[in-house]
Amino acid sequence: MTALAMLVLAVIAGSARQVPSARADSEVPLRVAAVGDIACKDPPKQNRSVCQYDDVADTIAAGDYDKLLVLGDVQYEYGEYRNFVENYDVYWGRFLPITAPAAGNHDWGTEGAAGYFRYFGDLAPGPWYSFELSDGWHVVVLDSTLCRAGGAECGPGSEQYEWLEADLAASDAECTIAMWHHPRWAWFKYQKADWTQDYELRRSSPLYKVAYRGGVDLLLAGHDHNYSRWMPADPTGAYDPDRGITQFISGAGGRNLNGFGNFHTQPEIFVRGQSKAFGFVELSLFPGRWESSWVSAEGQPRYLDEAAGDCH
Repeated sequence: MTALAMLVLAVIAGSARQVPSARADSEVPLRVAAVGDIACKDPPKQNRSVCQYDDVADTIAAGDYDKLLVLGDVQYEYGEYRNFVENYDVYWGRFLPITAPAAGNHDWGTEGAAGYFRYFGDLAPGPWYSFELSDGWHVVVLDSTLCRAGGAECGPGSEQYEWLEADLAASDAECTIAMWHHPRWAWFKYQKADWTQDYELRRSSPLYKVAYRGGVDLLLAGHDHNYSRWMPADPTGAYDPDRGITQFISGAGGRNLNGFGNFHTQPEIFVRGQSKAFGFVELSLFPGRWESSWVSAEGQPRYLDEAAGDCH
Protein backbone atom coordinates (compact mmCIF):
# COMPACT_ATOMS: atom_id res chain seq x y z
CA MET A 1 0.00 0.00 0.00
CA THR A 2 1.32 3.42 -0.91
CA ALA A 3 2.01 6.09 1.68
CA LEU A 4 -0.77 8.23 0.17
CA ALA A 5 -3.33 5.42 0.47
CA MET A 6 -2.33 4.79 4.09
CA LEU A 7 -2.73 8.52 4.82
CA VAL A 8 -6.23 8.57 3.27
CA LEU A 9 -7.31 5.55 5.33
CA ALA A 10 -5.95 7.16 8.50
CA VAL A 11 -7.91 10.35 7.84
CA ILE A 12 -11.14 8.40 7.19
CA ALA A 13 -10.66 6.31 10.34
CA GLY A 14 -9.89 9.39 12.39
CA SER A 15 -12.97 11.16 11.07
CA ALA A 16 -15.17 8.17 11.95
CA ARG A 17 -13.88 8.15 15.51
CA GLN A 18 -14.79 11.83 15.89
CA VAL A 19 -18.45 11.40 14.95
CA PRO A 20 -19.70 10.28 18.41
CA SER A 21 -17.82 13.10 20.14
CA ALA A 22 -19.20 15.70 17.73
CA ARG A 23 -22.73 14.36 18.31
CA ALA A 24 -22.32 14.44 22.08
CA ASP A 25 -20.95 17.99 22.00
CA SER A 26 -23.95 19.14 19.98
CA GLU A 27 -26.38 18.01 22.71
CA VAL A 28 -27.25 20.94 24.96
CA PRO A 29 -28.98 19.67 28.11
CA LEU A 30 -31.68 21.36 30.13
CA ARG A 31 -30.06 22.22 33.47
CA VAL A 32 -32.22 21.79 36.57
CA ALA A 33 -31.63 22.48 40.27
CA ALA A 34 -33.73 20.48 42.76
CA VAL A 35 -33.92 21.08 46.52
CA GLY A 36 -36.29 21.26 49.47
CA ASP A 37 -36.37 22.11 53.19
CA ILE A 38 -35.30 25.67 52.68
CA ALA A 39 -36.19 28.87 54.52
CA CYS A 40 -36.23 29.46 58.27
CA LYS A 41 -38.75 31.80 59.85
CA ASP A 42 -35.70 33.83 60.86
CA PRO A 43 -33.07 35.59 58.76
CA PRO A 44 -30.13 33.46 57.62
CA LYS A 45 -26.78 33.05 59.41
CA GLN A 46 -28.24 32.32 62.85
CA ASN A 47 -25.39 29.86 63.35
CA ARG A 48 -23.14 27.67 61.22
CA SER A 49 -25.51 24.70 61.10
CA VAL A 50 -28.91 26.41 60.78
CA CYS A 51 -30.50 28.85 58.32
CA GLN A 52 -28.02 28.87 55.46
CA TYR A 53 -30.67 29.24 52.78
CA ASP A 54 -29.10 32.42 51.45
CA ASP A 55 -25.88 30.62 50.50
CA VAL A 56 -27.81 27.88 48.70
CA ALA A 57 -29.80 30.49 46.77
CA ASP A 58 -26.66 32.38 45.76
CA THR A 59 -25.04 29.18 44.50
CA ILE A 60 -28.10 28.34 42.40
CA ALA A 61 -28.10 31.87 40.99
CA ALA A 62 -24.47 31.51 39.97
CA GLY A 63 -25.30 28.31 38.09
CA ASP A 64 -27.77 29.95 35.70
CA TYR A 65 -30.23 27.03 35.72
CA ASP A 66 -33.17 26.60 33.39
CA LYS A 67 -35.55 25.27 36.05
CA LEU A 68 -35.78 25.10 39.84
CA LEU A 69 -37.76 22.23 41.35
CA VAL A 70 -38.67 23.00 44.98
CA LEU A 71 -39.32 19.82 46.98
CA GLY A 72 -41.45 20.96 49.90
CA ASP A 73 -41.01 22.47 53.35
CA VAL A 74 -40.33 25.66 51.46
CA GLN A 75 -40.96 27.94 54.47
CA TYR A 76 -40.67 27.04 58.14
CA GLU A 77 -42.17 26.64 60.60
CA TYR A 78 -45.83 26.77 59.55
CA GLY A 79 -45.78 28.10 56.00
CA GLU A 80 -47.28 31.44 56.94
CA TYR A 81 -47.58 33.92 54.10
CA ARG A 82 -45.78 36.64 56.06
CA ASN A 83 -42.78 34.35 56.52
CA PHE A 84 -42.77 33.49 52.81
CA VAL A 85 -42.53 37.19 52.01
CA GLU A 86 -40.03 38.12 54.73
CA ASN A 87 -37.70 35.14 54.37
CA TYR A 88 -38.05 32.81 51.39
CA ASP A 89 -38.87 35.56 48.93
CA VAL A 90 -35.90 37.74 49.90
CA TYR A 91 -33.39 35.16 48.68
CA TRP A 92 -35.39 32.80 46.46
CA GLY A 93 -38.02 35.10 44.95
CA ARG A 94 -35.66 35.88 42.06
CA PHE A 95 -36.18 32.29 40.87
CA LEU A 96 -39.97 32.46 40.60
CA PRO A 97 -39.92 32.67 36.79
CA ILE A 98 -38.25 29.23 36.67
CA THR A 99 -39.78 27.63 39.81
CA ALA A 100 -42.05 24.61 40.06
CA PRO A 101 -42.97 23.94 43.73
CA ALA A 102 -44.26 20.95 45.68
CA ALA A 103 -45.75 21.37 49.16
CA GLY A 104 -44.33 19.77 52.30
CA ASN A 105 -45.71 19.11 55.75
CA HIS A 106 -44.45 22.44 57.13
CA ASP A 107 -46.14 24.28 54.27
CA TRP A 108 -49.37 22.68 55.46
CA GLY A 109 -48.80 24.16 58.92
CA THR A 110 -51.39 26.81 58.07
CA GLU A 111 -54.93 25.68 57.30
CA GLY A 112 -55.21 24.64 53.68
CA ALA A 113 -51.54 25.53 53.11
CA ALA A 114 -52.89 29.03 52.56
CA GLY A 115 -49.52 30.79 52.75
CA TYR A 116 -47.92 28.41 50.26
CA PHE A 117 -50.70 28.71 47.68
CA ARG A 118 -51.02 32.47 48.12
CA TYR A 119 -47.30 33.02 47.67
CA PHE A 120 -46.79 30.77 44.64
CA GLY A 121 -50.11 31.62 42.99
CA ASP A 122 -50.37 30.19 39.48
CA LEU A 123 -47.04 28.40 39.93
CA ALA A 124 -48.85 26.00 42.28
CA PRO A 125 -52.16 25.35 40.51
CA GLY A 126 -53.10 22.71 43.09
CA PRO A 127 -51.67 20.09 45.44
CA TRP A 128 -50.78 18.07 42.35
CA TYR A 129 -50.16 19.05 38.74
CA SER A 130 -47.91 18.22 35.80
CA PHE A 131 -46.03 19.98 33.04
CA GLU A 132 -43.65 19.40 30.16
CA LEU A 133 -40.14 20.37 31.20
CA SER A 134 -38.66 20.05 27.72
CA ASP A 135 -39.11 17.89 24.66
CA GLY A 136 -39.32 14.35 25.92
CA TRP A 137 -39.36 15.21 29.67
CA HIS A 138 -42.61 15.16 31.65
CA VAL A 139 -42.86 16.16 35.34
CA VAL A 140 -45.57 15.16 37.82
CA VAL A 141 -45.74 17.17 41.05
CA LEU A 142 -47.53 15.42 43.91
CA ASP A 143 -48.42 16.10 47.55
CA SER A 144 -47.26 13.33 49.87
CA THR A 145 -48.38 15.23 52.98
CA LEU A 146 -51.99 14.62 52.02
CA CYS A 147 -51.36 10.88 51.99
CA ARG A 148 -51.22 10.77 55.82
CA ALA A 149 -49.52 7.98 57.77
CA GLY A 150 -49.07 4.80 55.78
CA GLY A 151 -50.46 6.37 52.62
CA ALA A 152 -54.04 5.88 53.78
CA GLU A 153 -55.38 8.88 51.85
CA CYS A 154 -53.60 8.11 48.56
CA GLY A 155 -54.69 4.57 47.75
CA PRO A 156 -56.73 3.38 44.77
CA GLY A 157 -59.88 5.43 44.43
CA SER A 158 -58.37 8.55 45.97
CA GLU A 159 -58.35 11.68 43.84
CA GLN A 160 -54.57 12.04 43.75
CA TYR A 161 -54.00 8.35 42.93
CA GLU A 162 -56.52 8.37 40.09
CA TRP A 163 -55.20 11.67 38.73
CA LEU A 164 -51.63 10.36 38.64
CA GLU A 165 -52.65 7.15 36.92
CA ALA A 166 -54.53 9.08 34.23
CA ASP A 167 -51.78 11.67 33.78
CA LEU A 168 -49.06 9.09 33.22
CA ALA A 169 -51.27 7.08 30.87
CA ALA A 170 -51.91 10.18 28.76
CA SER A 171 -48.25 11.20 28.53
CA ASP A 172 -46.16 10.11 25.56
CA ALA A 173 -42.92 11.57 26.96
CA GLU A 174 -39.85 9.37 26.77
CA CYS A 175 -38.69 10.44 30.24
CA THR A 176 -40.62 11.28 33.42
CA ILE A 177 -39.73 12.89 36.74
CA ALA A 178 -41.94 12.60 39.82
CA MET A 179 -41.43 15.04 42.68
CA TRP A 180 -42.97 15.13 46.14
CA HIS A 181 -41.83 15.84 49.69
CA HIS A 182 -41.64 12.55 51.63
CA PRO A 183 -39.13 10.04 50.19
CA ARG A 184 -40.18 6.47 49.54
CA TRP A 185 -36.85 5.12 50.80
CA ALA A 186 -34.73 6.66 53.55
CA TRP A 187 -31.99 5.83 56.03
CA PHE A 188 -33.27 7.06 59.38
CA LYS A 189 -31.61 6.52 62.73
CA TYR A 190 -34.63 4.41 63.67
CA GLN A 191 -34.96 2.78 60.28
CA LYS A 192 -36.53 -0.43 61.57
CA ALA A 193 -38.92 1.16 64.07
CA ASP A 194 -42.57 0.56 63.25
CA TRP A 195 -43.49 4.24 63.62
CA THR A 196 -40.86 5.22 61.07
CA GLN A 197 -41.99 2.67 58.53
CA ASP A 198 -45.68 3.41 58.92
CA TYR A 199 -45.67 7.16 59.39
CA GLU A 200 -42.91 8.20 57.00
CA LEU A 201 -41.80 5.68 54.41
CA ARG A 202 -45.16 4.14 53.57
CA ARG A 203 -46.79 7.52 53.20
CA SER A 204 -45.94 7.75 49.49
CA SER A 205 -46.10 4.00 48.78
CA PRO A 206 -49.36 4.11 46.75
CA LEU A 207 -48.05 6.94 44.58
CA TYR A 208 -44.74 5.12 44.05
CA LYS A 209 -46.59 2.04 42.80
CA VAL A 210 -48.47 4.07 40.22
CA ALA A 211 -45.27 5.90 39.23
CA TYR A 212 -43.47 2.58 38.73
CA ARG A 213 -46.24 1.16 36.55
CA GLY A 214 -46.35 4.41 34.62
CA GLY A 215 -42.65 4.32 33.72
CA VAL A 216 -41.35 7.14 35.93
CA ASP A 217 -37.56 7.39 35.72
CA LEU A 218 -36.57 9.73 38.57
CA LEU A 219 -38.10 10.57 41.96
CA LEU A 220 -37.04 13.80 43.67
CA ALA A 221 -37.90 14.22 47.35
CA GLY A 222 -36.88 16.16 50.44
CA HIS A 223 -37.99 15.87 54.09
CA ASP A 224 -34.68 14.35 55.21
CA HIS A 225 -32.29 17.27 55.68
CA ASN A 226 -29.40 15.69 53.78
CA TYR A 227 -28.53 14.35 50.35
CA SER A 228 -28.72 10.77 49.12
CA ARG A 229 -28.94 8.80 45.90
CA TRP A 230 -30.63 5.41 45.62
CA MET A 231 -30.50 2.48 43.22
CA PRO A 232 -33.40 2.14 40.76
CA ALA A 233 -35.97 0.14 42.70
CA ASP A 234 -39.36 -1.49 42.29
CA PRO A 235 -42.25 -0.88 44.73
CA THR A 236 -40.92 -3.51 47.15
CA GLY A 237 -37.55 -1.79 47.42
CA ALA A 238 -35.72 -4.38 45.34
CA TYR A 239 -33.06 -3.31 42.85
CA ASP A 240 -34.55 -3.14 39.36
CA PRO A 241 -32.08 -1.84 36.76
CA ASP A 242 -34.58 -2.11 33.90
CA ARG A 243 -37.74 -0.44 35.18
CA GLY A 244 -36.83 0.81 38.65
CA ILE A 245 -37.17 4.43 39.77
CA THR A 246 -33.96 6.20 40.81
CA GLN A 247 -34.61 8.30 43.91
CA PHE A 248 -32.76 11.40 45.04
CA ILE A 249 -33.29 13.02 48.43
CA SER A 250 -32.32 16.68 48.25
CA GLY A 251 -33.37 18.19 51.56
CA ALA A 252 -30.31 20.29 52.40
CA GLY A 253 -31.75 23.58 51.18
CA GLY A 254 -30.74 25.61 54.21
CA ARG A 255 -32.95 24.95 57.24
CA ASN A 256 -30.64 22.51 59.06
CA LEU A 257 -28.94 19.15 58.45
CA ASN A 258 -29.83 15.65 59.69
CA GLY A 259 -27.48 12.68 59.91
CA PHE A 260 -28.03 9.11 58.77
CA GLY A 261 -28.67 6.01 60.84
CA ASN A 262 -26.23 3.43 62.15
CA PHE A 263 -24.31 1.40 59.59
CA HIS A 264 -26.23 -1.81 60.33
CA THR A 265 -29.54 -0.16 59.36
CA GLN A 266 -28.35 1.06 55.95
CA PRO A 267 -30.86 -0.02 53.26
CA GLU A 268 -29.45 -2.23 50.52
CA ILE A 269 -30.44 0.17 47.75
CA PHE A 270 -28.74 3.19 49.33
CA VAL A 271 -25.86 4.28 47.08
CA ARG A 272 -24.25 7.44 48.44
CA GLY A 273 -25.10 10.45 50.54
CA GLN A 274 -23.88 13.20 52.83
CA SER A 275 -25.19 15.24 55.75
CA LYS A 276 -22.39 17.78 56.27
CA ALA A 277 -23.10 20.35 53.55
CA PHE A 278 -26.05 22.46 52.45
CA GLY A 279 -26.63 22.41 48.72
CA PHE A 280 -28.76 20.87 45.98
CA VAL A 281 -29.01 18.29 43.22
CA GLU A 282 -28.13 19.36 39.70
CA LEU A 283 -29.70 17.49 36.79
CA SER A 284 -28.67 17.69 33.16
CA LEU A 285 -31.52 16.39 31.02
CA PHE A 286 -30.79 15.13 27.52
CA PRO A 287 -33.12 13.39 25.07
CA GLY A 288 -33.60 9.95 26.54
CA ARG A 289 -31.06 10.23 29.34
CA TRP A 290 -29.97 12.18 32.41
CA GLU A 291 -26.89 13.09 34.38
CA SER A 292 -26.79 14.21 38.02
CA SER A 293 -24.36 15.75 40.46
CA TRP A 294 -24.42 17.07 44.00
CA VAL A 295 -23.54 20.78 44.37
CA SER A 296 -22.40 22.11 47.76
CA ALA A 297 -23.33 25.70 48.51
CA GLU A 298 -20.54 28.27 48.56
CA GLY A 299 -18.57 27.96 51.78
CA GLN A 300 -19.88 24.45 52.53
CA PRO A 301 -17.79 21.25 52.64
CA ARG A 302 -17.13 19.82 49.19
CA TYR A 303 -18.72 16.50 48.29
CA LEU A 304 -18.58 14.61 45.00
CA ASP A 305 -21.34 12.39 43.70
CA GLU A 306 -22.16 12.04 40.02
CA ALA A 307 -24.43 9.61 38.22
CA ALA A 308 -26.09 9.04 34.86
CA GLY A 309 -28.82 6.90 33.40
CA ASP A 310 -31.04 6.21 30.41
CA CYS A 311 -34.80 6.63 30.44
CA HIS A 312 -37.02 3.55 30.37
